[in-house]
Parts: sequence; C-alpha cells; structure tokens
Amino acid sequence: MIIENTSLMFKIRINIILVIAAFFTLSCDEETVEVTLEGEALIHYDGVNISAPQIPEGLHESSIRFERRDLLTYRGRNLESVQFYISHVPNDLTLRIYKNERSSNEPQSLFYEALITGSRLNSWNTYDLTEGLMIDDSDLWISLRYTLDETQRVIGCDAGPAFVNGDWEYSGMEDNWSNFRLRTNNQISINWNIRGVLSAL
Repeated sequence: MIIENTSLMFKIRINIILVIAAFFTLSCDEETVEVTLEGEALIHYDGVNISAPQIPEGLHESSIRFERRDLLTYRGRNLESVQFYISHVPNDLTLRIYKNERSSNEPQSLFYEALITGSRLNSWNTYDLTEGLMIDDSDLWISLRYTLDETQRVIGCDAGPAFVNGDWEYSGMEDNWSNFRLRTNNQISINWNIRGVLSAL
C-alpha cells in the first residue's frame, strides 16, 4: 500500500512538472543553492529553480509572506540577508521588507527598503541587510520590486505547486496584491525563489 501511494505521488509530481513546462521555457541545469549555515535558519517556500514566469510591462513586486504563526520558533532572531534567483536583471530592483501587525492579504508597514545593484542574471544572488530585522509577533513579507518596459522573465520560481504564501505579487497596472496563481486564473502554480536567512541563536 505504501509503495503504491509513493508511485502515485511520483506520477503526480511528474505531471505537475509537465504542466509547468507548458508555460515556461525550462532551465533545468540551474539547481537551487544548498545552504549549510551552522546555527542559522533559512525560511522559504520554494524548491529547485526551474524557470521564471513571464511578467508584463509595468510596476511589479514578487513577494513571499510568513504569518506570525509560521515564525513562532524564530522569534528573537534577526533577518540578516535575502537570497533570490534572477533570470533577467531589470533596470531597477528594490528589496522591500514589510511587517503587518494584523493579518492582511497585502503588506502594511514598510520596515526596510534598499536598491539592489550588481545582480547576476540566471543566477542566485544574496543581499545582506545593513542592519538585522528582528522577528517578532508580526507577519513578515519579503518582496522584490521592479519596473519593466516590456514582458520579461525576472524572478525565478520552482515547479510548484504553490504554497498559500509562496507566490504573492503586486501589479501596478491592476493596483492590487494577489497570489500569482489567481492572477493567472490558476494556470501557473509556482513559488518564488526568494529566501530569508536568519541569524544564529
């Protein structure tokens, strides 16, 4: 019975990847960064980078959200850096970190903002915060903001399926926040390749 279930899960996983392949130009040679940080913690939803969805021209933010209940074991630690996969380097790229005192499907208070320069395309990049941001009793949003002159593949993603808070996106054209899968009518279900690195205990 266990073997049959495992086989079924494997088939389902293969089917998910094939569905994603219909929408993306795959770059399977790029593997996710394996992070071994003694005493540190990596918070994320994504898996191996598989591609990057096409994003239309205009202002956008690709974001991941951690609800306060997800961060209970990390309270008191500092967010020290952010790792992200870039497929195409936009003209401007800004890291934004928000905190929400109450639950909301859009970020509320901007706590940190920094212009990112020197990003490498088709690669993982790391930005070190100038000062640590303590994890407390708030929702945490880690977001990358950029503007496009034409449709491009910018922030990398895994093969999915999406976690509830792994694919948030702001569209300047629609002036709202939404899960990316909902914005694409559930045709694309992925998690952004965005990760937070927390300080050691």
